[in-house]
Amino acid sequence: MMKRKKRSFIDTRKWYRYQFFGSATITVGKNKKTIDATVANISFSGIGLYSPTSLGKGKTVKIKISFVDRAGKIKEDTTTGKVDWQSKFRKTYLIGIVFDEELNVLNQPNLLDHLIWLINTYHWPQPYKDQRIAML
Repeated sequence: MMKRKKRSFIDTRKWYRYQFFGSATITVGKNKKTIDATVANISFSGIGLYSPTSLGKGKTVKIKISFVDRAGKIKEDTTTGKVDWQSKFRKTYLIGIVFDEELNVLNQPNLLDHLIWLINTYHWPQPYKDQRIAML
């Protein structure tokens, strides 16, 4: 019997994920069910959430992301995406959502401004992993 070599995980993401303190209101599909979740991390192409309920892999979602900006004001921006994966951990669901389009100044001005400020202030890595472009 041949032993199969365990394949190692290869991270194919193009964008860095940043730890992010915020909340998200998710509207799921056509039935417009809303769920309040906590943001675990965010990149320019997706978001990781902690949710009290399952969303369902492959579901189309609208996400309203709320956070406190550097001036102490609550800001919000909205985007859309699809549930890429979810995993149950005790009573919480860990959920990964891929955005329909990358975050941009036109559609998510508050969120992008805040992320750029965080990246520059805390010297976090630039958002794009392979450094072909320097966005900020």
